[in-house]
Amino acid sequence: MSKTDKGTTDISRNHGAQPGNSNSIRHGLLSGKLPKGCQYVENRMNAFRRQLEGELISIKGQVSIIDAASINTAVKWERHGMLAQRWLRLECEDLKPADKLSFSREIAKASTERDKALAQLDLDAPPRNPWEIDMEGTADD
Repeated sequence: MSKTDKGTTDISRNHGAQPGNSNSIRHGLLSGKLPKGCQYVENRMNAFRRQLEGELISIKGQVSIIDAASINTAVKWERHGMLAQRWLRLECEDLKPADKLSFSREIAKASTERDKALAQLDLDAPPRNPWEIDMEGTADD
């Protein structure tokens, strides 16, 4: 039971996470901690992951393990590109032209690979209709 603003007890609310909390979709696939000075990349990757999960839930109603793996792949490639871009910016003056091209190539490759992982998620699919539920609780196609 929980207390309402007026001090009365609300017995309709179950204990646990707040309504709308997305912790139940966490899948345990993590992109890892980053080196010192790269916390902003980690923060942006967490926001990117949450955005992708939210889109999947609005379209498909859930995040499957395959979708979770594709999200993880997309996040890791985006992180790789952001780190390569950061290091190119920081070390640009000390790099030879071939090294600069190598960083640039990694940034472009990361975008291509991220986009492949995003395509696997089929985010362009029309949103599911919550009123079209069959007897087993899955959406009709």
